[in-house]
Amino acid sequence: MQAYVCVYRRHLPSKADRKRTQEPAKSDAALSKFLDEYDDSFYDWGDDPAFFAAQFFMSDVQCATWGVCRRDVRQQLKDGDVVVFFCGKPRVGTRRIWDYYYIGLGTVKSTVDRRRLWTEELFTPYRKFYNVLAQLRGKTLIRKETFHPYHKDWERRAQAPYILFESKPDLTHFNVTNPQLVGTYDGSHIPETWNKASIDLKNLIFVERGISRRLRSSQTGFGHTQINLLKSGKVLRPGRNVDELRKALLRISREIAGA
Repeated sequence: MQAYVCVYRRHLPSKADRKRTQEPAKSDAALSKFLDEYDDSFYDWGDDPAFFAAQFFMSDVQCATWGVCRRDVRQQLKDGDVVVFFCGKPRVGTRRIWDYYYIGLGTVKSTVDRRRLWTEELFTPYRKFYNVLAQLRGKTLIRKETFHPYHKDWERRAQAPYILFESKPDLTHFNVTNPQLVGTYDGSHIPETWNKASIDLKNLIFVERGISRRLRSSQTGFGHTQINLLKSGKVLRPGRNVDELRKALLRISREIAGA
């Protein structure tokens, strides 16, 4: 099994991109609700991971999927693997400063080819999600995006599988209601500074496994390279195995959520 840490950005869209995305919202109640909630949310612009769609269409955030970002990670995942998500939020008005929140972890339930997504009845509920990226028309995949700007490399991204996460509470726990602030990047140096309230999480993910970096990997660009929690190259990292790691992360997630 594998385990990764991934950061997704709560992107601050330009006025033009927001305006173009608002057009289809006039006839799309779900999209309208997303846009109304976005500024005060922990959602991704494009809803990938699909925390909003999972709640709106399936009434359960634990039914989230992942299908656009981190193609290089998605193409390596298999059933039972773990992905730990953090949300990076640049501050409005001071975009050089970023706050990082622990969203939780998902255990992979299934990796789905885009054609299967549109041909097998089992996956029908997910076709309404905003992160499907591509739609099957006849025998050809065509782009299906809602949020601007669209991805120029959508075909390449769609070659990696669409990830479904387990919704069982002993395997997955996502929290976009009151996630814990774990650290802040002040714009001057890396890594970000973690707060005392998140020391157990920091020790579990980084210290125990001998990982010297933190979430922020660069001062420029997006700056959030994924972290393989089990290996550094071909060398196994120290620390507990995936099952034990998952249990410890779930315990922390439930404590934060008050569950």
